[in-house]
Amino acid sequence: MKGLSTFSAVVLVIFIALALFGVFIFATFQQSARDRIGEVQVWGSIPQDAFDAVIGSVRDARSDFADVSYEEVPADTLMPRLVEAIAAGRGPDLVLFPSSSVLKDGDKLSPIPYAQFPRRDFQDTFVEAGEVFLTGEGILAIPISIDPLVMYWNRSLYASAGIASPPRFWDDFTRIAPRLSSRTQSGTLTASAVAFGTWENVSHAKAVFVTIVRSLGSPIVTRRDDGTIDASLRSNTTADPAASALRFVADFADPVKSVYSWNSAQKQSRDAFLAGTLATYIAPASELASLRQGNPNLNFDVAALPTARGAFGFVGAEVLGIGIPRGSNNTAGALQAAFLLSASAQQKLLAEELTLPSPRRDTPITDPALAYTAVFEAAALRGYAFLDPDPRATEALFSRMVESVASGRATVSEAISAAHNDLQALVRVR
Repeated sequence: MKGLSTFSAVVLVIFIALALFGVFIFATFQQSARDRIGEVQVWGSIPQDAFDAVIGSVRDARSDFADVSYEEVPADTLMPRLVEAIAAGRGPDLVLFPSSSVLKDGDKLSPIPYAQFPRRDFQDTFVEAGEVFLTGEGILAIPISIDPLVMYWNRSLYASAGIASPPRFWDDFTRIAPRLSSRTQSGTLTASAVAFGTWENVSHAKAVFVTIVRSLGSPIVTRRDDGTIDASLRSNTTADPAASALRFVADFADPVKSVYSWNSAQKQSRDAFLAGTLATYIAPASELASLRQGNPNLNFDVAALPTARGAFGFVGAEVLGIGIPRGSNNTAGALQAAFLLSASAQQKLLAEELTLPSPRRDTPITDPALAYTAVFEAAALRGYAFLDPDPRATEALFSRMVESVASGRATVSEAISAAHNDLQALVRVR
């Protein structure tokens, strides 16, 4: 009996061990299946070579990344194509989603639950501009790139005017404009301090205007966690940010003002800067390389965007976030791929490929040999992503507002009132 009991005990131990081993193998197989990324197609406007390099860096470390691919889509056709593809059931598994489309087309994305990426961790990881992707339901997209506004200034024109450095505050332009701008006896402008006061011939006019308004205290559009949108261009306070900003830029297009620097007859502001007739050009950091190529002999530098005195210096920025479109055939694999592609090492590589700062707080790319990187990174930390109800509609709305004042058809108060009503109507029809 004792021998039989010993034999039975041995058999029982072996049986239990085999059962546990089987459970382990089954669980491991299940976990492996869950962790397998599979086929993931990514769409975005980032150059093909740059994003392929990022995918390749992950693929070198993970064999299951072999079926992750990227397709570059022009920025102006990305959103229409995405909306059409989702409706037809053939959308990508991931998309590099622009922050400017969050309000209009954010419902095309499947939010990442905060249980999988806590809100606190998100805010600790990414710069404030990335919070444009946070909603009450979860995270619409994980920030992967940021392109903040910076100030390009012509060093030769500034030096010729006896001005040692570019303006630190917006109102500094009123002091330096008379020295940087010049015109013939007939009144024709031959040199301009800054391109303010008109719309159609001012590159990035909307980004610049909303940045000035934000610096003066108004975000223009806000979104509550319940999804409610608040939008206003009017204020009951004495310091009305939108009206103050409009009055400020309008003065530079008024021939009777001492700061007169710009009018609708001028060439596009970017072209004027490249031609050496515009002293200051406000544009995204991403334009640095093309400006250098556009005129290799232009003596210019990069500086931080001015701020409003006594206020935080917000900087307009476009953020790209990697999100999962609704209808993806591989949401689990897409989420894993999104986390891997937005990791610190990959963000650093992408930032270097694009010559842009990273939206991650833990991924500095400052190179002492490259003077502009410190300016770009500081701008990213001050970044503000405008919650745009409809990019095309607001472009037209702000254009009417500024041009009506420039042409004398409306006062600042009248133009603000009309634009406010248009903005309210735009938000109501969302």
